[in-house]
Amino acid sequence: MSIPVTKLIYGGEFANTYILGEEGKPCLVIDLGYNRNHCVENYVKRHHSICAGILITHGHFDHIAGLNELEKEVMAPIFMPKDDLECLRDPKRNGSDDLCDEEVLIEQRIQPYGVEDEDEIALGGFKVKVIATPFHTIGSVCYYIESLGILFSGDTLFHLGIGRYDLPGAAPRMRRSSLRKLGDLPDDTKVYPGHGPSTTIGDEKRFNDAFLDL
Repeated sequence: MSIPVTKLIYGGEFANTYILGEEGKPCLVIDLGYNRNHCVENYVKRHHSICAGILITHGHFDHIAGLNELEKEVMAPIFMPKDDLECLRDPKRNGSDDLCDEEVLIEQRIQPYGVEDEDEIALGGFKVKVIATPFHTIGSVCYYIESLGILFSGDTLFHLGIGRYDLPGAAPRMRRSSLRKLGDLPDDTKVYPGHGPSTTIGDEKRFNDAFLDL
């Protein structure tokens, strides 16, 4: 079974935003860092019937800033790590006080559901498993859809790289245990990271130095 994954990049300093779903059918949005002029919502309206849910991998500004642009009539359930919920209203925790031109504060009307390790979410015909991978932030998670063999890894895992663990709210001591969880997934799992190109678990285990010293 193959379901299209579309990567949208509208702002260079912001994270990849992914749209998962077939043309004309409900979709999921993964990470909403940039949504100026409702560009992501407009894409969803043109290509999908509805947005069934929005999944946030962690609380850094470049993954959440677009939430403020969401229109009430197209609002969908929002899910993000329980341990990163404070990032929504804390510019220091979300990194925008130091790494962005202006502080990012998510409006109070935006109230995501907090998710934890091993949670399973059913949205728009998709069954999504939450894999907690703290180190880039204490709450970082990946979203795994076993039936499709795909993983949205946020800033936990990149193509031949991993996320930083020297920023406010990081948990560097949990890096190895988090990466081991991903290494246990099937090698042919397609990985869609928060920045850069896609990869596979197998390729990362073979060529990514971060896996070689686990």
